[in-house]
Amino acid sequence: MRRFSHLVCFIAAILFFVCLGSELWADDTNTIDPFTMPSARFGALGGNHTAMGDDFYSLFLNPAALAEVKDEFSAAELTVSTYGPMLEMIDLFRKSAGSASDLDISTLIGPGGFAAGFDLGGPLSLGWVGRGLGLGVFNRISTAASVSGTKLRPLVSGDLLFVGGYAFRFIDKGSHILDAGFLGKGFFRGAVDLEAPIFDAASIFDDPTDQPLDTYLGLGLDLGLRYNFAGDLTVALVCYDVYSPVLATTYGSISDFGGGSSSASGESSYMTVKRRLDTGVAYRIRSDFIDRYVSRLTVMADYHDFLDLFSLIPRNPILNAGVGVEIVLLNALTFRAGIADALPAFGFGLDLSFMKLDFAIHGRELGLDPGKMSVYAMDVGLLFRY
Repeated sequence: MRRFSHLVCFIAAILFFVCLGSELWADDTNTIDPFTMPSARFGALGGNHTAMGDDFYSLFLNPAALAEVKDEFSAAELTVSTYGPMLEMIDLFRKSAGSASDLDISTLIGPGGFAAGFDLGGPLSLGWVGRGLGLGVFNRISTAASVSGTKLRPLVSGDLLFVGGYAFRFIDKGSHILDAGFLGKGFFRGAVDLEAPIFDAASIFDDPTDQPLDTYLGLGLDLGLRYNFAGDLTVALVCYDVYSPVLATTYGSISDFGGGSSSASGESSYMTVKRRLDTGVAYRIRSDFIDRYVSRLTVMADYHDFLDLFSLIPRNPILNAGVGVEIVLLNALTFRAGIADALPAFGFGLDLSFMKLDFAIHGRELGLDPGKMSVYAMDVGLLFRY
């Protein structure tokens, strides 16, 4: 037992120091956001939980979970996530339908500023996991808008992601199971940074193809470790994008890129995807009463982006903590709740055999401290997985 504990700690320490060491040498000013997919299920659970590994989404949680997850095929998905004053914006668009040139969002700017976003995962979500192996190809479109002075600045991006990973079972002895895994990925992103006066927001759409286009092409690697005791307690450690180099290129316009122009408006440069180290624990609660009426009851707690503590301007540490609880009834109806960014989250899931439906409402903190710039988001997911 002591020898086993020493081995687990030794492997975890190696992963931790590899990730931490590469972060200390990294240039934080030359990084881009990671390539991943939204999830309504984990939106309701207080964010991603690295110790969970029971379905296809394990590809984005922890590659070590591939050793445990059952065979599952993903045909497609539609996961929509929005945040900010979306209802008010829809009402503005409706009222200005007859005169789009007069669209004025200045009335939506509050004391904390303005922030809104839209995220669509899918419909391309094709892949398979099982027997220690995971493969997939995905697409994602996202928009994030903020106000700077009197200007509305939406950033629109589209991602194409290819992933493939494998997990190894190092130890399977009695009540102790130790898995480790890796996930390789290739990705492409196109991003357009738009701008318009807040008093004439509709002018964004005047000629979007004439805006500069940034493209990002690269490869990446995730490493994960997962320890399970007695089938109920799971502890995990994951380093996302241990090393993910990216070739960034700027084109003068979308038309130049689409027309196959060989000259970019600026020289290409090399960047990296922002590295992240997450750790978490999950515990399945069992008792005679629970097993009689509940299919599964699981509680989770994670600390996200441990490396942010070493940033020049870190977030408040409490914002990176996440907790969640999931209750499954009759293997079909699921209730979820959690806390992320020091804000509440809740939702539900419904397994209809031919399709899974997930819904979530949760908070997001866009500032560096609790309550600085809080918004609420709504997620809806339609998953076609078999």
